[in-house]
Amino acid sequence: MALAVATACGPVKEEPKHLGRLPEFSLRDHTGRPATLAGLKGRIWVADFIFTRCGGACPAMTARMARLRRALPDEIEFVSFTVDPANDTPEVLARYAANFKADARWRFVTGRQKDLYALSTEGFKLAAMEIPPNQQKPGEGDGPFLHSSKFVLVDRAGEIRGYYDSEDEDDMKKLAADVGRLQGERPS
Repeated sequence: MALAVATACGPVKEEPKHLGRLPEFSLRDHTGRPATLAGLKGRIWVADFIFTRCGGACPAMTARMARLRRALPDEIEFVSFTVDPANDTPEVLARYAANFKADARWRFVTGRQKDLYALSTEGFKLAAMEIPPNQQKPGEGDGPFLHSSKFVLVDRAGEIRGYYDSEDEDDMKKLAADVGRLQGERPS
């Protein structure tokens, strides 16, 4: 009986908050297909911002995203937006995706730099900027771009429901739990 009471009185699971609706966007993925918010409506997805020439955080983030893709239910999708569209063409992103064994649930997206940066900073509320060459310090940082290492959970309506530190195992567990809660929500 004590076990049943302890379980019933356990911590209350907090629902993922509503943190803002994403703006419409129109970009291209690594296969050359359109990547739009409208095309993702009705789906739960996890997003991040990376670039393929990154020597630090990005490969680790992409490897973590690959593990999440294998761990989360098949209906969950993944979108990795580049912050280096001048280099990260659909062809370059396709090779990068293949290196991480990305399947049809995981899209690597590019477009015009101003559109990607606006989506990151104004839509997702995450940092994204190019570091001018005279401010880059050799051997420091991930390269010529500054961007967030957060993963973002987006619901079926295109609303941000959570931010998660891609380097924190507890945050990854929280992300998985929040995905489960979103799956239980009735689509609006």
